[in-house]
Amino acid sequence: MGTLCETLEGQVRNLNYKTLRYPGHQYLMKFLTNALGLSNRRELLQEILENAIPMTKQDVIVIFCSVNGWRNGYLEQISDVRKIYPISLYGEIWSAIQLTTSASLCAVLDMYLNGKIIQSGFLKQEQISLDAFLANRFGWYYTQKDRTLVDFR
Repeated sequence: MGTLCETLEGQVRNLNYKTLRYPGHQYLMKFLTNALGLSNRRELLQEILENAIPMTKQDVIVIFCSVNGWRNGYLEQISDVRKIYPISLYGEIWSAIQLTTSASLCAVLDMYLNGKIIQSGFLKQEQISLDAFLANRFGWYYTQKDRTLVDFR
């Protein structure tokens, strides 16, 4: 999303990108990193966060995209929603954030190594074909809309 606003400048009226976090998250992170200067003391910041905030593998990634516009004389809305849950892989539980982070990185690298992406250097994510990404053996994890949660009991 970092470059999408620039790429679509002048082509769309509104473009929003939001993440769901608990209330005050952004303020608290800015306080820790900027006001207390912990952005320059990453090991201390890591130690504080790891000892103060419980780690969980029971997360959910929600991707929601909605587009409004005129097509064939009608105002139309098209939406896509995907939920990605933790999964058991290779005898380990992978949280949804671990899965989506690693799968997207591996998909793009795999596509590059197999000639599906020919550009080298900086590449905007919107320059990658969504269909090719989802068809990739790693991007495939983004297509599993109804996967059941791992049993954590």
